[in-house]
Amino acid sequence: MEEIETIIVNDEILKSFISCHRKAFLLEKLEKGMRIQNSQQENEKFYFKAEYENMVLLSKVDDFVEMNDQKTAVLNVHSITIRERHKILASFLAFIMKLNKNELPISFRTPEGLKIVYPRVEKAKQILLKIKETFSSGKAPNPTFSFACRNCPFHAECVEFASKEGDISMINGIGEGRKKALQKAGYSTINEVSKADPKLLAKYMGINVQQAQKIVLQALSVDTSKWFLVNKNDKNVKIFNRNYEYFFDVEKAADENYLFGVLLKEKNKVTYRYFLLLENEWKREWENFLNFVNVHPRAPIYHYDVFDRNVMEKFASMSSNRNVGRILKRFQDMYNLVKRHFVVPVRFYSLKDVAKSIGFNWRVENFNGYEAMKHLTEWKKSKDESLLQRIVKYNEDDCKALMVVKEKVSEMIKQSER
Repeated sequence: MEEIETIIVNDEILKSFISCHRKAFLLEKLEKGMRIQNSQQENEKFYFKAEYENMVLLSKVDDFVEMNDQKTAVLNVHSITIRERHKILASFLAFIMKLNKNELPISFRTPEGLKIVYPRVEKAKQILLKIKETFSSGKAPNPTFSFACRNCPFHAECVEFASKEGDISMINGIGEGRKKALQKAGYSTINEVSKADPKLLAKYMGINVQQAQKIVLQALSVDTSKWFLVNKNDKNVKIFNRNYEYFFDVEKAADENYLFGVLLKEKNKVTYRYFLLLENEWKREWENFLNFVNVHPRAPIYHYDVFDRNVMEKFASMSSNRNVGRILKRFQDMYNLVKRHFVVPVRFYSLKDVAKSIGFNWRVENFNGYEAMKHLTEWKKSKDESLLQRIVKYNEDDCKALMVVKEKVSEMIKQSER
C-alpha cells in the first residue's frame, strides 16, 4: 500500500492558499521539514500543533493576555479593519486548540486595541480538507494571476509555465471567473481566444463587444509576441521626440525614506543621477533634484504610473520652491499612454513586463520594487554601501527601461502616421 505523504500546514501556507492555491502548494513543498524545525527552535509556548487527516497543523500566537480573569490568545493585526483572512487564521488556531482540547478565547490586537473574535471552526475545517485535496494530487495547480502576483517568489516560474502551456490566464483581463467562462465555452488556449468572434465571446463572458474585442486582440498579441497600436485617431496618442528628455523613477523604503532616480537624455548622451530624500533630511537633496530637472526647463519628464507623481506632489506640498508647479506640468505618464493606446504581449502592464517584451533586461536579477523597498529600509539602518549600490543599479535600469518603452511607443506612433 502506497504511503501518503504528510502535508505541513502553517499560518503562511493557509494565508497563501486563501489567495493562490499554486503558491501555497509550492511553498509547502519548499523545505517543508524546516517549518516544524523552526517552530521547535522558537518558544514553544507560542505554537499550537496538531495532526489531522494526515496533515501536521502549526499555528503561532503572538501573545497571551489576561481578559476577564481568563487567559486569552492574541493575534496581531496591523490594520484597523478585521478582514476575512484574519478571521480564517483565528479559526485555524481555534481548530488546532480544539483538537488539543485546549480551547482558549482568541482576540485580535489592532491599532485600536484588543478585539474579541468568535472563530468559525467549521470554516477552517472546510479549507483544510480543500488543502488536502489540492496538495495530495502531487501536482501544482495551474496559475491564476492577480495583481498580488507581482511580489510572489514564484511569479516568474508561473509566467513561464503558463506561457508554455498557452494558458488563457496569460491574457490581460482574464481572471478566474472569465477563465472558467471561456473554458466552459470551449476556449482553452490563447491561440483559440485570439481567433474567437468577439460577439460570441461577449455573449459567453457577459461583457460588451468592445471589451471582447480588446481581449481577442490581447490574446493575439500574446500569441504572436507583437505590439498593437489602438485608438489611433485619439488626439492624446501624440508623443514628441525632444532634444532633451528626463526619465524619472522613485524607490520607497517601508518608512518615509525615498530614492529619486533621474535619467537625462541629451541627443546621444545619457546621464543618470540619484537623490536620497531621507526623513527629516530631505531638503538639500530635494533642491538638488529640482535643480537637475531644471537644467532643461522645457524638457518632458516621463514616469510610469501614478506613484512617482504622487511622491512628487507630497514633497511639493512641503516645499517652498516656486518651480515645483511648473515641473509637475512637464510630467508625462507612460503607463497611461501604453495602457490606453497599446496592446502589449504581457500579462501585467508593469514597466518591467512591458520593457522585457521588447528585449530590455535588468542587470540585477530576481529584484523588483518590493526588494528595493526592503533593501532601502535595511540600508537606512545599517548604512551598508552594497545594499545602496544594488538599489541604485536597479533604479538606473528602471529609468533606462522607461526610456526604451518611450522610444518604442514613439516609433510605433510615427509609423502609423506614414
